[in-house]
Amino acid sequence: MEKVKVGFIGCGGRANAHFQKLVTFKDDVELVGFADVILSRAEGFRERAGEGKAFEDYRAMLDETKPDAVVIAIEPCAHGQVDLDVVERGIHFIIEKPMNLDLTKAEEINDLVTEKRLITSVGFQDRYQDITQKAIEKLKGRRIGLVEGSWVGGIPGVWWWRKKETSGGQVIEQNIHLFDQARYMLGEPVSVYAAGGKGIVRPAERNVPGYNVDDYSSAVIKFESGVVATLFTGCYTIGNIKTNGLTFYCEDCVVDYELRRKLTFRDNQGNVETYDHIVDGNVEQTYALDRVFIDAVKSGDTTKILSPYSDAIKSLRLCIAVQESIETGNVIML
Repeated sequence: MEKVKVGFIGCGGRANAHFQKLVTFKDDVELVGFADVILSRAEGFRERAGEGKAFEDYRAMLDETKPDAVVIAIEPCAHGQVDLDVVERGIHFIIEKPMNLDLTKAEEINDLVTEKRLITSVGFQDRYQDITQKAIEKLKGRRIGLVEGSWVGGIPGVWWWRKKETSGGQVIEQNIHLFDQARYMLGEPVSVYAAGGKGIVRPAERNVPGYNVDDYSSAVIKFESGVVATLFTGCYTIGNIKTNGLTFYCEDCVVDYELRRKLTFRDNQGNVETYDHIVDGNVEQTYALDRVFIDAVKSGDTTKILSPYSDAIKSLRLCIAVQESIETGNVIML
């Protein structure tokens, strides 16, 4: 195809990140439609794009503009029928994480995606980072024992994030990025045990009405390789007082990944190498994710897509298991 016709379902913050990249693909992308329950946001995308049409109803957008592909960037609790409507129409899609709060529904969608041979890409954009690929290079062939990681910070401003019923909680909505990175670098997990707690965040003091997610949690994951990883998750801190990322303790070195910032390699000979994350041009992770997806839709070759739905559902399954362990106190076998 000469140009891939792309539509948007959801025109909020994360959709904007994809929009900023896709709007630059003038040679082979046409932005045909923008749908959002807040029509003014869809109209804002249309005005910035200088093409396409704004809709309040995503189904009207799909049926009228007939896109080849769509970007689905909506609240976690809004997934389900929206995704099914896209899949049943045979439309390829980029979808933001978490793809669903109900694993059974996500598995149903995954089966339909496979049946219809749709091209998909889930928003685990960190897999595309230059420093992620460098970390994989540095870890190759090394014996890893322990891994520790953290995503500890404050409470995002969007209303749905602070409610477990609409976001799934911080592990499922936010720290799923690091759980996915761990899977990507270490292979598949076999079990997880997690514990969480509350009491630091006082909703009235923080002006977060309806807040009911865990303030903090810790998950211990055993991988098929024998590696044991411990991942901390927290949203109770005030100010930027924690650097988030993953640290890999190998037999002869330490590989330290600072979330979307840099990679530091230290070996047992005292050598230190530092690699800063490049955020410009086609090295930037969302640009790379979107570019690879569009190329795949054009060519049919999906080999460069690093997180198709069929793989991303494994990271979703892991994070849902973490939440189940927090709530039951049980070790969850995967």
